[in-house]
Amino acid sequence: MRQIVRGLGLVAAVATLSSCGTVTVAQSPADQGARFPVPATGAPTVHAEWASCAVDAPMDPKPPQEALTLPRLDGGFRATAAIHCQLDYRRRADGGLDLVLTEGRATDLTVLLTALRRPDTSAGPEACTLEMPWVPNLLLLDASGRWIRPGIPVDGCGKPLPDLVPAVRGLRLATVSERVVREIESAGAARAGCSQDHRNVVASETGYPDSSLRPGRGSVPFRSTAPVRLCGYRVPAEERGLADPGGDFAYGRTLSPQQRKSVERALTTLPPATDCAGNAHRFAVLANPGGAGGTVYVELDHCRRVLVSPLYGPPTLAQADRTFLGLVADLDGSARSAPR
Repeated sequence: MRQIVRGLGLVAAVATLSSCGTVTVAQSPADQGARFPVPATGAPTVHAEWASCAVDAPMDPKPPQEALTLPRLDGGFRATAAIHCQLDYRRRADGGLDLVLTEGRATDLTVLLTALRRPDTSAGPEACTLEMPWVPNLLLLDASGRWIRPGIPVDGCGKPLPDLVPAVRGLRLATVSERVVREIESAGAARAGCSQDHRNVVASETGYPDSSLRPGRGSVPFRSTAPVRLCGYRVPAEERGLADPGGDFAYGRTLSPQQRKSVERALTTLPPATDCAGNAHRFAVLANPGGAGGTVYVELDHCRRVLVSPLYGPPTLAQADRTFLGLVADLDGSARSAPR
């Protein structure tokens, strides 16, 4: 059986989206297979009047790696200002988390222009790695408001020259605008300690052709010394029927000692699951915070199966009854009123 992901909390937010990927291969700089695509020749393309980062240089969903292959800055464009567009996670006052596109503007360009005008070099480390380099979403403006995206000088591995990053980081940027791209975590999910979205593990595991998941009686997989968190999700229409559907946060809470006793008592009485086809439109996940113990995945409608995944040992598939479903449903009734 494929490994079932345990743990519920939102992955820790980072200050910026400029992290590097995992190193996968090392090659000699002389090996052309290690280089990124060869940069274009000629002068940078000059665009009409600048509008904004959101209009002219959006970053979502991918970073501006194209700058590694664009024509390099020459003397034909007289830059008077630089625009740096950055994506950051921003925590709101209500606890929610947004992805924010910030537009910063700088006019002291001496160090930056010097770095951008450096020629590419064949020098580099002894071995090239294929992790994703950080490339700034950088634009240059002239006095009339026209703009270009300058190419980034690279080393023998096709990565930005070492002095380019500090030159960009050192810009004295004045914030021009901030725009929320999308919500990453709702206030409700943050208060409950639940992730904003979750995969319907029952659907993905029961639909996996080589799954070793077998029917079995319910059991308690939680760590006795840690609290148990309940998180409920609704599957949006576009995810229904997929082999590995996802759900959006609907409700959540940490079980009180009495609620936990009731849930665990009901869980141990559940019989093995019966044969059933079709995926739930609502499901719930119960687990110790931080993945301290095992996890229970519950279909709240349709087949109403319960996947018990202990921290150690094989998972089992039990059949939920009305009592158990009532204990893990949304207390305010919003999940029960959702379309089925």
